[in-house]
Amino acid sequence: MARPRKDGKRAPGIQGKRGFLYIVISQNILKDGVKKSEKKWIATKLTDTPENIKKASETRMKLISRKTSATIDRNISLSDFTDQVLSKKKREVSDTTYSSYYYRGKKIKEYFGDTKVKNINEIMVENFLDNLFEVYNVQPRTVKDTKVFLGSVMEQAHKEGIITYNPVKEVVINKNLAAKHVKDKNTDDEFFSYEEAQLFLSRIKDHELYELFYVTLFFGLRREEVLGLRWQTIDFKNKYMKINHTVTKGTTITRANTTKTVSSSRVYPITDEQIEMFQKLKDKENNYRILYGNDYIESDYIFKHVDGSLFYPDHPSKTFRKLITKIPELPQNITFHGLRSSCVSILVHQGMDVKSIQKWVGHADINTTLKIYAKVKDKEAKKEISNTMNGIIPLKEYTGQ
Repeated sequence: MARPRKDGKRAPGIQGKRGFLYIVISQNILKDGVKKSEKKWIATKLTDTPENIKKASETRMKLISRKTSATIDRNISLSDFTDQVLSKKKREVSDTTYSSYYYRGKKIKEYFGDTKVKNINEIMVENFLDNLFEVYNVQPRTVKDTKVFLGSVMEQAHKEGIITYNPVKEVVINKNLAAKHVKDKNTDDEFFSYEEAQLFLSRIKDHELYELFYVTLFFGLRREEVLGLRWQTIDFKNKYMKINHTVTKGTTITRANTTKTVSSSRVYPITDEQIEMFQKLKDKENNYRILYGNDYIESDYIFKHVDGSLFYPDHPSKTFRKLITKIPELPQNITFHGLRSSCVSILVHQGMDVKSIQKWVGHADINTTLKIYAKVKDKEAKKEISNTMNGIIPLKEYTGQ
C-alpha cells in the first residue's frame, strides 16, 4: 500500500493536505479602512493525485481571471452587502422575479441598517423574523421566503470569507407566531363553479371591463396575458387569437413578447360571436379616438382606458375585488387569478379530460391542472353526498309557534 504524500506545495498555488488538494489565492481585503493582502484556501475536494493537481491548477487560473481585482471589505454593513447580492440577482433573473428579491431585501435593510455582516448572529435573525410577523403582520410564507433570501445573502458572505459560518442556517421560524398570522382561507372559494361563473357574467354584463373578464374566464388566461392582448394577435379572417405577449409588474412594468413558460405561448380558435365582440371593442376604440382627438394615446393593446392610456397591472384585480363585494351570492375569497382556475372548473364540469384542459389554459405542469381538477371533483362530490344524505336522513318539519 502506497504511503500518503506529505502535506505541502504541489504546484503554484496548489497545496496538498491530508490527502486532498487545496487552491491558495492571494487576495486584497479592506480591514478597518486599510488595504491588506491575505491568502485564502479553497477546498477542491479532489484527492492528491498528479491528474487532479492539473485539474486544480486549471480551476485556480479560472478563479484568478475572474477575481483579479476583487477586494473584500470585512467591515461591510448588511445593508450594503444585500445591495451587492441584489445587483447580481438583477442580472440573473427577470424583473418580475427580481422584484420579489428586492422587497425581501428592502425589509432586511430596513431592520438591520448599518449593522455589520460579521456581527449578525442567530438571536438577531430570530428577532428579525419575529419582527416581520409582529410589525408587518405578514403570512408565514412571506417570512419563510425572506429567511431563505437572508440565508443566501449570508451564505455568499461566508463564501467570500467575511464570516466563518452562516447564522441563518440553524434559525427556526417561531411556530406560535406563524400559527397566529395564518389567514383563514376557504380553498373551495378559490374559483367559481359552473353556475357561479354564469351568475358573475350576468351581473356584470354592463360593466366597462365585461369583455376583459369574459375573455379571462373563457380562455383561462393569466392577468399578464389578458393585459398583453393586442389587435395584431387577433386574426379576424382565420378566426384565431395568439397568446405571445405579456404585461408584468415587477420593480417596473414590463411589456414583452414573451410568456411565462414555453407552454404558455398558444393559439386559440375564436367563435363568430367572439369575432363580433372584438369588432365591437374595435369600433368603440375608434369612437373614443375621435372623441379625444389629439389627446388620445395610441397603442395596439386591446384592453385599456377610454383615452387610450394603458391599464396599470393591478387595475383589473382591484376592479374585480370591488365587483365581487357587490355580489354576496358569490364566494368572497376569490381573486382575479381565480377566473383562470374557474375556467378549469367549468371544463371539468363539462367532462373534459385533464390533458386537454392543461393545454387549453397553458399549464406547464400537469400537476397544477390535477390539483384544481381534484378540488372541483371534491366540491361536486360533497354537494352530491349532501343531497343524498338529505334524502336519507331528513329533518323533522318545523312549524311556527
